[in-house]
Amino acid sequence: MPFVSRIQIYILRECLMGLLLVLGVLLAAIVMIDVVEQLRTVGSDVHLSLLSALQLSLMKLPQILEQTLPFALLIASMMAFTRLNRRSELSIIRASGISAWRFLAPVMALGFVLGLFATTLLNPLAAKLSENFEVTRARLLDESNQAMAVSDTGIWLRQGDDSSQIVIHAKQVEQGGVVLSDVKMIEEERLYSGSQPTSDFTFTRRIDAERATLRDGFWQLENVVENVPNMPPDRKSNLTIPSNLDATTLLDRFASPNTIGFWSLPKFIKQTRAAGLDISRYRMRWHQLMAMPALFVAMSLIGAVVCLRLQRMGGTSQLLAIGGLAAVGLYFFTQFSSSLGATGAAPPVVAAWSPPLFVLFCTLAYLAYREDG
Repeated sequence: MPFVSRIQIYILRECLMGLLLVLGVLLAAIVMIDVVEQLRTVGSDVHLSLLSALQLSLMKLPQILEQTLPFALLIASMMAFTRLNRRSELSIIRASGISAWRFLAPVMALGFVLGLFATTLLNPLAAKLSENFEVTRARLLDESNQAMAVSDTGIWLRQGDDSSQIVIHAKQVEQGGVVLSDVKMIEEERLYSGSQPTSDFTFTRRIDAERATLRDGFWQLENVVENVPNMPPDRKSNLTIPSNLDATTLLDRFASPNTIGFWSLPKFIKQTRAAGLDISRYRMRWHQLMAMPALFVAMSLIGAVVCLRLQRMGGTSQLLAIGGLAAVGLYFFTQFSSSLGATGAAPPVVAAWSPPLFVLFCTLAYLAYREDG
C-alpha cells in the first residue's frame, strides 16, 4: 500500500482549492475595507492618493493573513468535506475500506505545514512589514513636522545589563525611533554585598542632552549637561553612552510582541530581561508561535470532523454550526489565555499551549470514539 494514496492526494487538492478560494475572498474584502480606512484616517490629515493607501494596506496584508489563516483553513476544510459528502464520494471512500484516520491525514498534514509556514516565514515577514507600515504612516502624518510626539509625557525607555541600569526619557522621537530630542538619562549602578550582587541600585549620574542618536551599539549625545553627585555640572558638546538597544526596541509600539518576528524574539527576550523589564508578553508570543502548528491542525480537524456525517442522515447544518461555534470558542479561549500569560497570571508555556492542545485532543478523542468505538 503506498504511503500517500491517490485518494489522499485528491482530498488534499480539494482542501487546497477551498483554501485558495476562501483566502482570495477574505483578503480582497479586507484590503478594500482597509484602503477606505487609510483614506479616511490618514487621508483626513494629509493628501493621500489611492495608490499610497493601497501600499499601506498591502504592508498590513501579511499580518492580516497570519490572523485569518486558521479560520480560512477551518472554512476550507468544511467546504472540501461537504463537497465530498454531497457528491457521495465520502460514502464510496468509506465503502472501499479506508478509515477516517487515513482520509483525514491530508487535512491534518496541511494544517501542520501551514502552521510551520505561518510561524517560520509568514510571521517574520508580517512583523517587518508591520514595522514599515508604522514608520511610513508616521512619516506621512508628519510631513510638516519631522518630530512625532508619542504621548503627552514623552517616551520612556530602559536599558541595562547585570551591572547598571539607565532610564531614558525623551519628549519627542524622530526618524522612526532612532533619534530622540530633549533627552534625560538617569544611570544607576548595582550594589554589591562583598562579591555578591544584590537587587539594589544606587544613583550614579544624570545626563541632559538636546539630542540623542542611536548608533551601532551606543547613543551619540549632543549638547550635554552631565550631573554627578557632589560635583558641579559638566557641559559637553558630545558624549557617547553604550547601548544594547536597536531601532526595533526603542518604542513600545515597535517593541510590541506582534511587531517582532519569530527568529528575533529570543534575542529580544534576552535584551529585555537584561534591562530589568517584564518579559511575560514576549515569552507568551514566542510560545504562541511555537504552538501555531497545533492550532492549525485543531482548526482543520474541527472543520473536517463536523462534515463526516452522511448527507442522507440529516443534521449536517447543525454540525456545521457546532463546528463554527467551536472555532469561535477556541479563538476566545486563546485570547483569554493569552491575556493571562502576557500579564504573568499564568505561565506563558501553559497559557499558549493549553487551548490548541485541549481542542486538538478533544477532537481526536471524539474521532476515535466515533470510528473505533
